[in-house]
Amino acid sequence: MENEKQKELRELLMPALQCKYDEFRLLGYEQVTIDQIWECLAKKKWKNGEEKKLYELVNDILSLQIGEYMSFITMQSYKEQRLAGDDDLEAMLEELL
Repeated sequence: MENEKQKELRELLMPALQCKYDEFRLLGYEQVTIDQIWECLAKKKWKNGEEKKLYELVNDILSLQIGEYMSFITMQSYKEQRLAGDDDLEAMLEELL
């Protein structure tokens, strides 16, 4: 859940987020969402909580590569499956070992 400061920051950064969203969509990634881009940045690039200047945040958004984003989404998916107990990969590995 975002606090008020995060909501204000997100609104301020929305043009850059929209630009990155449009870029990913142009590359053919139709499932991408602005919320996922924001979550990826918050958990990967901004996770240490240090205060950054506005231009640094915009740079982080615009320099986000599709590979970084897809890696994040894939790991999130694995984590969600594991929490739900639907970890077929882990069951398969246990059978092999």
